[in-house]
Amino acid sequence: MTFLQPFAVWFLAGVPVIVLLYFLRLKRRTSTVSTHLFWQRVLQESSQRAFFHRLRHLLSLLLHLLIFLLLIAALARPVLDRLVGEGTSTVLILDSRARMNATEPDGRSRFAKAVEQARNYARQASGQRQFALLTLDATASVAVPFSADEKPLLDALEKLQPTSAAGDIADARRLADALLASRKGERRSVVLSAQDGTLDNLAITRLAARQLPASPETSEVLLEVQNFGRTPAKTDVELSLDGRALEVKPFTLAAGERRQEIFTSVPRANRSARGWLTAKLSTTDALALDDTAFATLPPARASRVLLVSKGNIFLEKFLAVDPSVKFQLLAPEAWQPALAPKFEVVIFDDALPASFDLGSFTGNFLFLKSTPFATAGKPLEQPLISDVEAHAITRNISLQNVSIARAESLALPAPRDGWTFAAPLRAFDHPLLITAERKGQRIAGLGFAVLDSDLPLRIAFPLLMSNTLHWLAGDAPESAPALLAGEMLTLTDAQHVSATPLTATPRAKDALPEPSVAGVFQPLHNGYYQLADAEGSRWLAVNTFSAAESDLRSTASAGATSATAQPIARWPLWHWLAGLAFVLFTVEWWLFHRRKTE
Repeated sequence: MTFLQPFAVWFLAGVPVIVLLYFLRLKRRTSTVSTHLFWQRVLQESSQRAFFHRLRHLLSLLLHLLIFLLLIAALARPVLDRLVGEGTSTVLILDSRARMNATEPDGRSRFAKAVEQARNYARQASGQRQFALLTLDATASVAVPFSADEKPLLDALEKLQPTSAAGDIADARRLADALLASRKGERRSVVLSAQDGTLDNLAITRLAARQLPASPETSEVLLEVQNFGRTPAKTDVELSLDGRALEVKPFTLAAGERRQEIFTSVPRANRSARGWLTAKLSTTDALALDDTAFATLPPARASRVLLVSKGNIFLEKFLAVDPSVKFQLLAPEAWQPALAPKFEVVIFDDALPASFDLGSFTGNFLFLKSTPFATAGKPLEQPLISDVEAHAITRNISLQNVSIARAESLALPAPRDGWTFAAPLRAFDHPLLITAERKGQRIAGLGFAVLDSDLPLRIAFPLLMSNTLHWLAGDAPESAPALLAGEMLTLTDAQHVSATPLTATPRAKDALPEPSVAGVFQPLHNGYYQLADAEGSRWLAVNTFSAAESDLRSTASAGATSATAQPIARWPLWHWLAGLAFVLFTVEWWLFHRRKTE
């Protein structure tokens, strides 16, 4: 037998004190009485029972000494382990993945139960029983290295929280094996995770938004809901943008069914809004974490446009009402090439600069009537639009029966100097619209003036102009930035991310900031994070979106043994000694009140 806490022997100094207290004689008080007749019988009985009195006195002393010695033995923590000379090393693997946020039928979370079990193990720490604490979320990490002191273990457990990330239990077991490889004596690892798989759950497993190519001011949203339960379930999904409800959709799902729904024509947020798109289930189930999903709809970006014109009422009105455009009007004689880099698009309305050259000018340009692709040929009288090729400019536009009074003769150039050319609109063999593109630069030339046609009176006019401006400005459909909880995001030197996420339901005030190192950010909780750089800021949406974490019918910890409360048969020896001391104390209290001991 070995005592893990030998300092307890110093308490044996209290044994003589207990013995001395029993040897103390009671000092009887002197009193004068009128006669001894009443005391003779009492004195006679006392002398006859003196032996039994001394025996009762000795039994009381022995009981108190035994109780005191048992308490000292419990404090010394004796062990009978065969390998106690080399000690024991135990790695506690605390599961803090998203599934540990689930609430059990008794109202307690799985994580709270796992932490309670970890505390029970940590309290057994001693010089010969050392414990290390690992946490498992997106990755496995060491929270506390091997320690013989329970305090750092208990302090770490007090601060830990479950995350929203998914992870693999095998990573934690490999790390635990690596830690134990160099340890002597008995070695073991204990996984503290979910203990059963009897909980049903509804989850949002996907939420994504994108800008509609044909309509930059609107978006479409993809939503996926799955029933991880054994019975059919009904729920409503509320889709909201910046806290304003957009639509409520009912869902009925069979057991194990997965269903997708597409919401079309969702308006994009204005430039002053956050663009937070949130989907929320109306039901309450075991895991609230996956009942809400987050996405972002980036506000439409306003392109800076310069209109060089002597006056065109149709163009000016269109540019004034288009929310995706900020335009300025300039007279042709005031034009200078140095103005081009200050605007995403420059429109020349029948005002081709005399010195314009494809090789020397920088910027994106739209030419109306007077273009750099014009030839010395005879103008076309009343040309018909015969061919409309697929192009970003002609997307979703009907140009049938558009009347054109007069058009310039254009020629499609051959590729040169990195430029590629196309003619999306033709009047048989004559190009009416020519586009040019090379890396970082785009040009479009329309061979007729809008005032020389009935195009401004048709619905196709604003669509044609909008498509052209967005193509010239390079406004490809944007995909909302999103990450999975636990996913790594590489940052540049100029970028930084908010430390804690923002959601419709704020996190606790004592919530820990997300872990980050220089150049890398790893969000472990769902919500919106603000990413800032030199060009401004934008929002990142973080979600769990893991069927393995949302499916509470399985433990998702194959190959691992989940720790449960230690059975009585495996209690440490000091538990038994402390329990026996309590039993003897109870017996002594009963004997004292029965006048059997003193």
